[in-house]
Amino acid sequence: AHRDEGVSNDARELLDVVDRLPFRQKAVVVLRYYDDLSEAAIAEVLGCRPGTVKSISHRALERLRRELAP
Repeated sequence: AHRDEGVSNDARELLDVVDRLPFRQKAVVVLRYYDDLSEAAIAEVLGCRPGTVKSISHRALERLRRELAP
């Protein structure tokens, strides 16, 4: 089966944009919204401070909004 089978165009577009994020931004988005980890847990995984996770997340979400805007 093709890996995109049954995936909506909107979901595919979101996945494509997430995939283009820099590594740390992608990691924060996936760990937060897919794995449902807290900022503190993400900071531990990435070896940084929770404040850094917050700023990385902010930049990632801004980029997603910009690239997905109609």
